[in-house]
Amino acid sequence: MGTQDHHFRLNGDETWLIRFAPLKGAAYGITYTRKAKRPRIVIHDALRGRHRLTILLHELLHAIFPQADESVIEQAGKDLSKVITTLYDITPKE
Repeated sequence: MGTQDHHFRLNGDETWLIRFAPLKGAAYGITYTRKAKRPRIVIHDALRGRHRLTILLHELLHAIFPQADESVIEQAGKDLSKVITTLYDITPKE
């Protein structure tokens, strides 16, 4: 696929890098918090459809709510993904 970089402001004024790139290991996404040199989110570039959206939302939730419990983040990411794909009539490619 190749690396794709995007920059967004999160938490008001922080610029975050969101990168779609190959990831090694079992993780589909990683959030490097604002304590990192460069706050960033990396999502495995092989993901598609609802799975990609769910992982992106999951990692964005970590970035915005770093104190939140993992189980809350996990469920919220899935719920948001389902609502978005349903309301916007998105048929995700799996």
